[in-house]
Amino acid sequence: MSEDLKYAEFQKALLELLSSDISEDAVLATLKSDARFEDYRDYVDQFDPDMVAVACELMGKWARRKPE
Repeated sequence: MSEDLKYAEFQKALLELLSSDISEDAVLATLKSDARFEDYRDYVDQFDPDMVAVACELMGKWARRKPE
């Protein structure tokens, strides 16, 4: 799988997690434990949990996703 495709898959999963009704802790735990995103663990480790909480709130209130 190409790097661009891996990154696109990571971005898609991140958006889906942020727009779901799970806690920021669950979002981070999922990103850290999913083998598909092993290449991004160092990046995810830098996420501030408070900022993830804000992103979840914003996604829940303002984001609209196009159907695939």
